Amino acid sequence: MRCRINGLYLLITVLLHIFVFQVSAEENDFTLHIHVHYPQKENQWQVIYQLPIAVDHVAFSRNSNFDRRDLYQIDPAKFVWDKAGDVLLIKSIDGSKFTSLELSFNSYYDFIQKDYTHNIKYTDGSSLLYTNHLALGANIIDDTAISPIGASFAGTQFHFYAPGQNIVFLGQHYKDHAQWTLENEGTYIYFGTIAPIETANMLAIVDPKLPPWVWAHTQQYFPKLFNFYQEKTGQALNFKPVVFFNFDQLSGDYANYSGGTLDGLVQLTINGKRWSEENEEQFNTLFFFLAHEAAHFWNGQMFSFAEQNHAWLHEGGADAFANLAMLEFGLINHPQMLQQFEEAANSCVLNKGAESLEQSASLWRYRNYYNCGAAMALASHVAIQTTAPEKSVFDVWKAIFKSNATSRTYNQQDYFNQLTLLTGSDNLSEAFARFSHDTDLDNQAELASWFQQTAIAVSLSEASLLEDHPTAITQHWGQQVIASLMRMHCKSISFSKADDHVKTYPIPSCKAFEKNMEIQYVDDFDIHKQGIAAYQLFHETCTNGGKVVLKNKNKQSEAEIACITVPPKISPYIRLATKAAG
Repeated sequence: MRCRINGLYLLITVLLHIFVFQVSAEENDFTLHIHVHYPQKENQWQVIYQLPIAVDHVAFSRNSNFDRRDLYQIDPAKFVWDKAGDVLLIKSIDGSKFTSLELSFNSYYDFIQKDYTHNIKYTDGSSLLYTNHLALGANIIDDTAISPIGASFAGTQFHFYAPGQNIVFLGQHYKDHAQWTLENEGTYIYFGTIAPIETANMLAIVDPKLPPWVWAHTQQYFPKLFNFYQEKTGQALNFKPVVFFNFDQLSGDYANYSGGTLDGLVQLTINGKRWSEENEEQFNTLFFFLAHEAAHFWNGQMFSFAEQNHAWLHEGGADAFANLAMLEFGLINHPQMLQQFEEAANSCVLNKGAESLEQSASLWRYRNYYNCGAAMALASHVAIQTTAPEKSVFDVWKAIFKSNATSRTYNQQDYFNQLTLLTGSDNLSEAFARFSHDTDLDNQAELASWFQQTAIAVSLSEASLLEDHPTAITQHWGQQVIASLMRMHCKSISFSKADDHVKTYPIPSCKAFEKNMEIQYVDDFDIHKQGIAAYQLFHETCTNGGKVVLKNKNKQSEAEIACITVPPKISPYIRLATKAAG
């Protein structure tokens, strides 16, 4: 009997320890829980924060380029907005501590500079939400005596509620509710009633008013794209990507697109009524974008790059992936592909400047990584084929991925090592390293040298021959009028381009560009169709100390801006051509 009592006592003791341990674990759970409710008919989001510890303020982790005070509604009887330096805070109105917080907002679709759009709308009223605008920061508690984990949460758990709706993210779709642990840069979450389209390669949420021909073409080529990249890199994706494809600004008399990638997704928006009519050239620009972004599933997500200032590897590499895929699928021919690289090479020379390529990120010249990287990828491609015609630049990436299968990271030197092995020489790798690191180079001469002893001939055109420049370069020089004036007066640039005009955004403390403007003409020259002539007029006006007249699409003056300095003349244009056989 005594043995039985001792056994029972032992069992009770063990159960008690388990109970105490569970309570302790719950008490020490420093996970932030964010509950997001979206009743689509009301189009109002409710967000409830459950904090792991009592605090007297919270701060958002993302210092986004929009004013949350204008968007988020908090209970004014309990909370107040405040700031600590540049950090926006929410505090209790009486200074007391709190463990929960509620806010609400209507969907916010405005463009946010240098950040992800807060919400993205579909024509049926459904919406995407970018999670990290809601995430709270790591500066909640600095005193480790109060919080054993110091200044950080143990993690952030999102809980999503959308009655009667689909919730789609990261290759999965749910009904009514879902939850997700925040990782990396966050993700877009779909809330709505559009039925997901699922193939072996992807999961897609497609706008019901998307022109049928656009989606038909996308369905035809996008699955092929994944198979092509898998074959060429020797790597199958270890996740199913999501494509969020919406149609916006349906009444606008234009056709453009925007979008981007996050882990496991491509977000794509097409804008304007000109998409309603089938246009192969227009689709090619869209597919190039898709193909570029899809390449990042391999060279940016399954395998990550080590240094941001060596972004030419993955951005230029993605451009090369896209061009070669379009050639493979017959969307473009070889001369058209070469022209794509040619335009990138010229943009590289025009925009890199005297600084090294590595410095481009710190100077906000991020496009250099795309353009210079694409030219470097083409030079790699043709140099490899000079030695081994059956191989391509894809074989550089295949070897990088294979040799870094454990770490799943790569760097610039990995690229140089594999390029040297495939070409049998370190000449090109050393030239790339110099271009990446050194300053005060003759960019045009450096780039031309990459193609020596390959099947590509390099020549220079006369700058004065207006017809000798392709559309992209013509548009570049037209846009340079705006960019140069902004640099002169504001020391920074803030504009976006549409298919027939440039939209400028206000720059703080810069009177010349204190308002939004839509610019299509410099005097009477169309900046996109007659960009070189517009730039030549700009150069002449500045040489004579005059004012530049910027006009809208109706040729009405938007601004007259004085020149401060004389801009450089138009540079010669680099031509790339396949050498004649023999």
